Amino acid sequence: MRKIEKRQEPAELTRWRAAHQADPSGGGINYGYDALRQSPAVVESLVDSLLAEQGGLCAYTGRRIHRDSTHVEHLRPQTPWQAYRGQDVAYSNMVGCWPQPNGPRGLYGAHPKEDWPAPGEEAQFVSPLSNGCDDRFRFNQRGEIKPANPNDQAAVTTISRLKLDHKLLTALRGREIEAVLGSMRSLSLKEARQRLKGIQEAEEALNRGANVALDPYCFALKQALERFIKAAERIRKYG
Repeated sequence: MRKIEKRQEPAELTRWRAAHQADPSGGGINYGYDALRQSPAVVESLVDSLLAEQGGLCAYTGRRIHRDSTHVEHLRPQTPWQAYRGQDVAYSNMVGCWPQPNGPRGLYGAHPKEDWPAPGEEAQFVSPLSNGCDDRFRFNQRGEIKPANPNDQAAVTTISRLKLDHKLLTALRGREIEAVLGSMRSLSLKEARQRLKGIQEAEEALNRGANVALDPYCFALKQALERFIKAAERIRKYG
């Protein structure tokens, strides 16, 4: 998981919300996500905006996603938060996640998360919008995940709830790391430094508002490269 810097919501969503603001019966706001889905052009613009600010990666898993392989995910799920009117169409509550809507159920990520966290459970959820979320998980060079701090119960619970340790997702991360480091760890120290710098620069550019496609599982890849570089530097220094 990597920290997502939210951008300004798309103008289409702002206009849609304004057009549906008044409830003729006097009940306050008169909109919701079910109504929003009836406006395909607005949803398309919303998805494009989420993909852009996330560098084309799933907010939870880090998989590469495209318009046809992502759905709009609510960090605060719609059903348990329905009393908080407007949350389901608040841009600050939305991220893009794998898989596509109405497709096969995913075994990890957004689908296992389902209606969690409910009100009162947010402290147990490490959100991709939370500061420092990157540092709360550790990945080894096989792509395996664990909490950076074993006593971080929210990280433990988030891994469990989202199935971020599922064997298929672990294998995908591991393959991405191996593709960069080489099956025999044949990457040179210079190449490793350049690769790490490239990932860091891409993330910095994205956070400044540029349209950048990040490497899949870049948060895990960065950690693998950092360990690889440290090990190579020790070998070079001490022989």
